[in-house]
Amino acid sequence: MAKNENQKLKLFRVLEFLMERTDDETGVSMAEIISHLESRGISAERKSIYDDLRLIDELGFEVIKLEGKPTRYTLGERIFEFAELKMLVDAIQSSKFITAKQTENIIKKLKSFAGARHSSELARQVYVEDRVKTVNKAALYSIDCIHNAINGNRRISFAYFDYNSEKQKVLRHGGERYSVTPKTLMWNDENYYLVGYDEGAGQIKNFRVDKMQNTELCSEPPSEQARKVSINPADYSQKIFGMYGGEESLVTIEFAERLCGAVIDRFGTSPTFTKTKEGVKASVKVMLSPTFFAWVFSFGRDMRIISPESVRERYVGLLRECAEKNK
Repeated sequence: MAKNENQKLKLFRVLEFLMERTDDETGVSMAEIISHLESRGISAERKSIYDDLRLIDELGFEVIKLEGKPTRYTLGERIFEFAELKMLVDAIQSSKFITAKQTENIIKKLKSFAGARHSSELARQVYVEDRVKTVNKAALYSIDCIHNAINGNRRISFAYFDYNSEKQKVLRHGGERYSVTPKTLMWNDENYYLVGYDEGAGQIKNFRVDKMQNTELCSEPPSEQARKVSINPADYSQKIFGMYGGEESLVTIEFAERLCGAVIDRFGTSPTFTKTKEGVKASVKVMLSPTFFAWVFSFGRDMRIISPESVRERYVGLLRECAEKNK
């Protein structure tokens, strides 16, 4: 890079150095800043660096002089607080749809915002090897494609796979690609899901992003029916269990009063709670699926389905089938 081009980067290099090497207790001296710039092929006088520090302060990063000799400089305001970085690192580590290699790369980038001392603390926080991670490294690119489709009102197409007993990928529908108009992305049970209108099936479906392959934007626009469909992510997430779709139904459940918190965690505060002889009852909108019935069963004798009768009978029948299979 030409010398004058290096000089154009001087302000950025000073800010970069402050972000990477300082924190609330550790600063860098003027001599260290000059040395760092020289290592980047940039010559600078003290006066010009004072001007750079003033501009960085005016940009909102708040350059602070630490007490002691020689004078050391640090940043009072950062793009991320250290607690925020730790939270992001934890979230990325626990995200199964991000591969182990991608996890390491993203955390490495986040460490550059932490400062010298905190950067090493983030490094000690990294535990990736033994966590369950996806092997589909294209998941992040699928997410980018989905966002582009949502923003541009476009369709996407992709192949979708499961695993067989040999742990090999097996494409659904004999490898035939799905054509879907994306509506939203949802996080559920440590996985990322696409919620979209399946043009072939003519209905809303959920797809795990890490099981999507070769995701592409389509040239053909969404169908008229797909354009009519709208989804409220908050409302949808309350109705669905384990991202298994099903017939929507208004179901009345009765439960022990100590489970009020669990019901609020699941459905929010919108359902009306009514006291009964056995405890409390509430009517909630759900998508009927084995995972909904499993949620009810997880509370044992402390929760039951009151109505509608057809749903109650379906639940009882499922319990009988499970009991028979486990004799």
